[in-house]
Amino acid sequence: MSRPVRRSQAISPFGIGALVDFPGPVSLIHAGLDAWPFKEGEPDHREFIIDDEKRLSSRLDVDYFVQPADFRQPTRGQDATQSNLNLKLPFLRFPLWHVCPRCGRMHLARYQDSTPPICRGPIGSGGGIGSEHSPRKTVQVRFVGACKKGHLQDFPWLEWLFKQPDPLWEPEGNLRWLRMRSTGSASLTGVEVAAEERLPNGGIKVIEKRTLAGAFQGDESGESQRAFTKIGVLCGGHNPALGIGKNGPNPLLGCGQEIYPLLRGASNLYFPQVVSSIYIPNIDDKNLDQEILDILDDHLLKSILLLSAQDADNGMISAKAARNALKKYYPESSVDAEVLAEAANRHILKDILLENRTVQQYLSQKIKVSTDKQLTLDMVSSAIKNHYGDWGIDPLVLLGPLSDWFEGQGVDADQGTAGLQQDILVESNYRMEEYRVFCRDIQEGYPKANLLIRSSEIASYGDLVRSSFERISLLHKLRETRAFVGFSRIYPGDDLTQEERWHLIALEKKKWLPAVVVRGEGIFLKFREDRLGAWIEKFGALHEGRFALINHQMGELRERRHQQPKLISPKHVLIHTFAHLLINELVYECGYGSASLRERIYSVDGEYPMSGVLIYTAAGDSEGSMGGLVQMGQPGYLEAVVARALEKARWCSSDPVCIESKGQGPDNCNLAACHSCALLPETSCEEHNRLLDRGVVIGTIESPSSGFFLGDE
Repeated sequence: MSRPVRRSQAISPFGIGALVDFPGPVSLIHAGLDAWPFKEGEPDHREFIIDDEKRLSSRLDVDYFVQPADFRQPTRGQDATQSNLNLKLPFLRFPLWHVCPRCGRMHLARYQDSTPPICRGPIGSGGGIGSEHSPRKTVQVRFVGACKKGHLQDFPWLEWLFKQPDPLWEPEGNLRWLRMRSTGSASLTGVEVAAEERLPNGGIKVIEKRTLAGAFQGDESGESQRAFTKIGVLCGGHNPALGIGKNGPNPLLGCGQEIYPLLRGASNLYFPQVVSSIYIPNIDDKNLDQEILDILDDHLLKSILLLSAQDADNGMISAKAARNALKKYYPESSVDAEVLAEAANRHILKDILLENRTVQQYLSQKIKVSTDKQLTLDMVSSAIKNHYGDWGIDPLVLLGPLSDWFEGQGVDADQGTAGLQQDILVESNYRMEEYRVFCRDIQEGYPKANLLIRSSEIASYGDLVRSSFERISLLHKLRETRAFVGFSRIYPGDDLTQEERWHLIALEKKKWLPAVVVRGEGIFLKFREDRLGAWIEKFGALHEGRFALINHQMGELRERRHQQPKLISPKHVLIHTFAHLLINELVYECGYGSASLRERIYSVDGEYPMSGVLIYTAAGDSEGSMGGLVQMGQPGYLEAVVARALEKARWCSSDPVCIESKGQGPDNCNLAACHSCALLPETSCEEHNRLLDRGVVIGTIESPSSGFFLGDE
């Protein structure tokens, strides 16, 4: 049984653990990493590895990433022995309970079944009761059960029917079975399940029957128990993606959480957790030519140079090694080998230690427990001796570069190993690296670059842009890596630990995670800090008062979902809402659909503030995007786009209801923002269409002058 799934869809929205309805009809669940067509150390699978995104792999505590294998089938005349043919992503049948569309009898399938069970009856009602009917294919039931820990199971039909955790009655071939009937009502009272037995005379006896009325009772506030909790039925730790559950090869591990009955296609059944990273160069040295920076950014050449250093008597990269590498990989380059070797020793030699996560954690822990929180020569010497005993490097050579690296990662007494794991390196620190790179030009290097940034002087833009923004950067080329790190059910975002997330997607933790690399272009807009400061000083208190109710609602919501509190600031809402308005206008100008454009918000207060937004497109294939977005960010174009976006924001077709709203949208976490004016497809928005308000952009009815862009008409 084969069904098509695009490579990017295998990360989101059809990542591991996702329940997907395919034509057929058949419902399949994406199996875990253990069943993926990838083997560590297999030479033929090397092409699927992404190992040049060290910034992201360090953050997620893995060695590398693996792209989903694309399906290749040899055509006539092609070599059928070529590598990586007929590789398929694994999907398993789920739910396992099926129902006959003719008689309603229920059958239990297995995860690996490629075809549904066949039903021949017996008929349960009417003149033909007890008799068989012609063979019919069964279809999967509509209902499943899930818990907050990410587990998924079939709807507990027997437990619900007999109102107890472990009923003694069980289906048995053609002697006992379950039957589902529809009584005509459109509500759950119209769905009835019955336990039936065959009598010696060929008739049918109904042992027990019950409708689904009340099965979905209970709410997230905890004021009333869920229906299954009342009868003592709790989650057993089922995970069909890993074959854990009834009719599965792996045993149940237990859970004990409440079971939430859900429809098979419910929107809260699956929330993929994807961490994205914009590629930035590993080396930032204004004294080096761009060509040298690009050469040192070449992962293959870098690996060869580092290997040569470990074999050298002095443990360093020699000019001869650099010359040989240039001759082999960059024969047309005019870069001097001695200059390249010197730059490599200064910038990448430390990576021999840093690419080993064990060494990273060792040094970070040593810094954390030291008195002055500084890296010392003894620490470096000990790390080399314990992990690279044959490397003849002088530890003093690495002390300075390593100290600079750890200082940049923010390792201190409170953060410890910051920069190494997702739960330690916060998103704002991670994005600060991107933010700083976007604020300078990066010219296209030799032979190609994954990031190309150019900009015009801000003075060349019109008053509308010049008065509000400090810099406009045009990203002619960008590369984004989207890594799948897990998923949640019931609520988006969860309180699962890293270990719990791994247990949902693999039987054992791997050295890798699934990811895709996509390329595109973008516009980065950096707001003027002086304008923002003046606006917040004058109108910050007013808008904070307007957000008080939303802060309260969101705080309660996140507390119920065991999530960290999040305080809404006027600056963040301003940048976020402006990004939505600009995207909605750009779709009319550059030829993309709104679902093709994404936002990436850079909003942090404090000593090192960030106040910017990247609007970009990243296509789901290696060829990149079709162009057009960067052109709209050039002087003479951007002013008109921003002006039209602000003008349209002044009036919504749902006004005055929208502009006067005290809470609307998902979880009532928006003010003056609705589908008619500011909302985007959820894949384009980092906040899932929350925290939006046109009032901070163009003013409110009560205070028309409180909008940030009021004076920029």
